[in-house]
Order: sequence, then structure tokens, then C-alpha cells
Amino acid sequence: MGCTGTDVDYETAVIHYRLASEQQHSAQAMFNLGYMHEKGLGIKQDIHLAKRFYDMAAEASPEAQVPVFLALCKLGLVYTLQYLHDLNMSEVVSQVDLDQLLGPEWDIYLMTVIALLLGTVIAYRQRQHQAMPPQPPPPPAKPAQEQAQPEVQPEAQAQPEAGEAQQ
Repeated sequence: MGCTGTDVDYETAVIHYRLASEQQHSAQAMFNLGYMHEKGLGIKQDIHLAKRFYDMAAEASPEAQVPVFLALCKLGLVYTLQYLHDLNMSEVVSQVDLDQLLGPEWDIYLMTVIALLLGTVIAYRQRQHQAMPPQPPPPPAKPAQEQAQPEVQPEAQAQPEAGEAQQ
């Protein structure tokens, strides 16, 4: 017996994601709208709108910044390939079929590699920060009045006392 489920209705999903992004400022809804624009799911494919929705998701929630970074890296690669294709370099680009070269899940592999690189950079920077010895605090600054008065030497203080004793 096969599994039954609901039919995929991208147009309705777009409506609900738009409502959630506008009324609730949902970063997840914004990210999903970006993905739907990127892939052309239930909506016109538009890489520029995809980037806009990804950026809005990153602004809406700090937790969305890493997934947005990965999605934007992938989007940049796709945009570059499309740009090269538009420059009449179709012979070169047509030979580079990423689905055939890397498999149908190439975008997941790319995002994994980018995530690993990002994690490596973060770990390196944390180690570098921990390896630095703590800097001692700077000496406290003297108040302006103390700096303006000349320091009295001990010999100068001793002479008036001797003169007072003679009187």
C-alpha cells in the first residue's frame, strides 16, 4: 500500500509565506520565498528577488544568517553561470552541467563544503583569540590638576622647615 499525502501547491504556499513575512516578519517565510524565487516554484524565477528575500531573512533573525550565507553563496554561483551563459559563452557553460558532473544534489554538497570552510575559519579565529595573552589595563591617568602643578622636590620642602626653626 502506497503512502498518500497532500498535493503540492506552490501558489498557495507563496501566499501563506508572503502573509507570514509581511505580518509576522518571519525569517523562515522570507527564506522560503527566496528559495521559491530562486527555483521558480509557484512563482516566476527571479534571482534578484531571491537575494532580496534571503537578505530580509538575515536581517529579521540572527539565527538565519548562516543559512542565508550558504544560500547566497550558491545563488552567486548560479548567477555567475547564468551571466556567463548570457555572454554568449554558451558552448563553455553548456559543457559544465553541474547536475551531470556532480550529481543532482550538487547544491547540498556545495553548501556543506562552504559550511565546513566557515566552521574552520570560526574555529581558527577563536583559537587565535584564546592564544593572545590578556592585555594589562593601562595605568590610571592623573587628574588634570595634579598634572598642572609642578612636583615639589623633597630638598625644597626641607629648607623652609630649617628656616622656620632658626627664627
